[in-house]
Amino acid sequence: MASKAIYGREFDAELERGLAPEQFKYRFLVEGDSWMDRSSLVQASLPLALAKAFDDAGESALFINLSMFGDTMRHISDCLNDEFHQWITTPFGWKFDALLFSAGGNDFIDAARDPDPGQGILRLITPDAPALSGDDCLRPDAVGTLVTEFLDPNFAKLYDTVRASRHDDIPIFLNSYDIPTARNAPAVPGRKAWLFEAYRKNNTPPVLRQEVTERIFIDVEAAVEGWTQGRDNIFRVPTVGTLEPAAADSQGNSGDWLNEIHPNRAGWAKLAKVWRSEIRKVLPH
Repeated sequence: MASKAIYGREFDAELERGLAPEQFKYRFLVEGDSWMDRSSLVQASLPLALAKAFDDAGESALFINLSMFGDTMRHISDCLNDEFHQWITTPFGWKFDALLFSAGGNDFIDAARDPDPGQGILRLITPDAPALSGDDCLRPDAVGTLVTEFLDPNFAKLYDTVRASRHDDIPIFLNSYDIPTARNAPAVPGRKAWLFEAYRKNNTPPVLRQEVTERIFIDVEAAVEGWTQGRDNIFRVPTVGTLEPAAADSQGNSGDWLNEIHPNRAGWAKLAKVWRSEIRKVLPH
């Protein structure tokens, strides 16, 4: 049986067309942001790439995707009593083998681009307060507040919801992302590129922008790793350093990146290999 990735909203229609979840070797529930949803309206996603990776290995896997482009950890937490809760509490004749989860990246990016200059995780750079390094461009107090007051409590809600459900013992795999290149390549055509615009608004020196981006995504990785501490059966997938960076002056598909913050098909395929390897270390053969 071929592996398959579908959205949760497609499930009933797929059942009518003959989908038999119990016949797959593995069944995964997928929740999160655009790294689980899609790179664009016409591009691939990690679940689609994972389905191919499992197929190539001769194993059938079903991925039921609840992810939504642009979702933040807070929004996912606010919706835990809706579709996600239904999926982990409905008494199917089968259980999910794992939850694949991606969140945190949008929260950091929003905290860089949405607030007024100097009010988010980026410091406003001025002639009177210049920046000599990437660290000079960040507000560590704001990063700490984002993680401890917003990300950590909302992830705890998701984790506790899973552990209180009929899927209380399933492993949870967490996305670590990879380090993008801030550039004028918006994720949504016709709109502004997120990190590129955040740096422009806060006067972040161009020569320091990649260093700042690396610092931000190191903090994202650290936040995700923190969610595994003191919790059972939860794993961070080590994807940082997997993708070929995009050229800083490019405005479209470059390296393993489709746009500023999303991989292209080649990038998804590389990430899927890492994800499948980590999943197969945990799940029985």
